Amino acid sequence: MNKYYLKVSSFVALFAMCVALLPASAAGVTLTAASPEIDSATGGFADASVSWTTASDYAIGDTIRVTITWSDTTGTPQHGSSTAIAGCTTPSTNLSGTFGSLTDTSAVFTLDTARGSGLAADLCVSVPVEDAGVLYDGNFSLAIITSNVGADYGAAEFYVNGGNDVLVDASVQPTLEFAVVSSTDVGVEQHECHMGTLTLTDVGRCDYRLRVSTNAANGFSVSISSNKEFSTAAYATLTNVTNGTYVTAGTEGYGISVTGTTIGGNNGSGSYVNPIVETAPFNADDVTVPQASTPFLSYGNSFLGTSTLSTTLVEHRAAIDAATVVGFYQQTVTYTVSPTF
Repeated sequence: MNKYYLKVSSFVALFAMCVALLPASAAGVTLTAASPEIDSATGGFADASVSWTTASDYAIGDTIRVTITWSDTTGTPQHGSSTAIAGCTTPSTNLSGTFGSLTDTSAVFTLDTARGSGLAADLCVSVPVEDAGVLYDGNFSLAIITSNVGADYGAAEFYVNGGNDVLVDASVQPTLEFAVVSSTDVGVEQHECHMGTLTLTDVGRCDYRLRVSTNAANGFSVSISSNKEFSTAAYATLTNVTNGTYVTAGTEGYGISVTGTTIGGNNGSGSYVNPIVETAPFNADDVTVPQASTPFLSYGNSFLGTSTLSTTLVEHRAAIDAATVVGFYQQTVTYTVSPTF
């Protein structure tokens, strides 16, 4: 039994000793970092200053231990320099004392004046944040604990060179789609326009649509050109219509009529509801097909051509008179689209 009581007595004594070593009424305090974002250094160091409100009285000779802990010790350059941290030029604005026992992770500030509870306190240490002139890209915490009865303790985080930032990115590929399509089905490409046999009593017609889609922020332009006038191999030429007049049955003439889209253009708010207005002189019927490349359509924002309403209709028209030379008339018309990203 004596041995049992001896063990119990030893345990109670050890427990009492441990309790005695604990700070009475230890109080966590909120540390506020003056400038938690550190993006520059002077001589390889940056000042890290924290402030708090004391939760207990500080006496002369009490110490405040400051500990620096890097969140990442594996980076390049190596976080947690072997260079000792140092006290700032002005260690504190309201606590009087001196720093000593400086290492690469901690410093001890010894008070030479008292400070009552509930008052403002701050400390500043100079932390090495560069290696060979390269600023770390990581974070460190600055923690304090005071040695007085009812010790204050707390920590704050500092972010070096965007160490708390996450760069989120994505890319949107530029897109450009252009096709000559059927006037009735914009999903079907069409590269021939047959007017058939021309007669004195009717106007020959054929048509197709121009389909454009692009995410170019500044839109696009389309130009038109042709390889020659509407003519036979021997260059018997059908008379070009005068711009702004109509091809009429019984009067020799050839030209096109252009009807722009009624929707498809980005209105600036992401709704594709704006129309295209044809470039002059193609905004008047009928018009000669030029041989030299000539501006035809344009729009100053992104555009979606997905339906008959958002595609441009081109109709070729031809008429003959009694003196029109016999033959097979042809012309190749080329459209060129240029986006402006």
